[in-house]
Amino acid sequence: MSRCIVILSILVFPIWFLRGPEVYAESSGLEYGFRYGMGERVPGRFDGDLKQFTSTFNPLIYSDVSLSGGRNTNLYEAFFRVLLDSRSRVGFVVGRNDWQFLQLTEVTSDFYYTKLQSEIYSYHVMAVYHYLLPIYKNWEWENGIGMGFTSADWNIRGYSIGELPPDTQYFNQRGRLRGSGLGYRAETAINHRLYERTFFQIGLGYHHVAIDRFSGNYNGETSSFYIGTNGRVGVLDDTRIIDATVSTAQSFRRLDMNSGAWILYFSVFQRFLD
Repeated sequence: MSRCIVILSILVFPIWFLRGPEVYAESSGLEYGFRYGMGERVPGRFDGDLKQFTSTFNPLIYSDVSLSGGRNTNLYEAFFRVLLDSRSRVGFVVGRNDWQFLQLTEVTSDFYYTKLQSEIYSYHVMAVYHYLLPIYKNWEWENGIGMGFTSADWNIRGYSIGELPPDTQYFNQRGRLRGSGLGYRAETAINHRLYERTFFQIGLGYHHVAIDRFSGNYNGETSSFYIGTNGRVGVLDDTRIIDATVSTAQSFRRLDMNSGAWILYFSVFQRFLD
């Protein structure tokens, strides 16, 4: 994704120095458009916590975990903006962000093998502000920030196999969890006028979500992902968290997700002037 930053910088700064008198100054009106983006998620604490996953909080059982995937993202958005003057506009953006499938495997010292595949996608509604600079004829440069609400779905499919033959057991693993929190956005883009009021946009943005907990149904029980004081992460039934606290002599907190992604996006939007 660092290549995207370099490419966008090459686009922006040479054009900026070509500013001339032949620019448009459109001071009032409306804009609406659609956007598609693809990007790369920045690994953070959420990934580090999942690498400490365990199917049991028993400290006597050793667990080895590997985590892969989940790095690529796809963004789909619609936006609406009001021109406050020739430079500033405010509005709303509504969208969805899909993660690549996240694969987790665990092998334990008591001969259990667990394989989970996670599908994570989030919806967001944000208020946004953009500042625009005409640069030359049909070209514009804009920068923006946004903040709003996000809701994420975390769907889990997999299985566990345990014990040695002939007593081998097989367990399906199914989960459907949901969490909500805040979303943040910072972006920069180049707009090119295709027709009188139609624009094409290419930009680079950083999209961040902060969700403090996930909960929902896991294997038929109302459950959440919890982190123990030893840093290990697992799924516990919400009605039995007190029993787990007593039996393991640990305190637990719910797993949170703070995760950001660099996204290269392409937009088409229409501008209506008063």
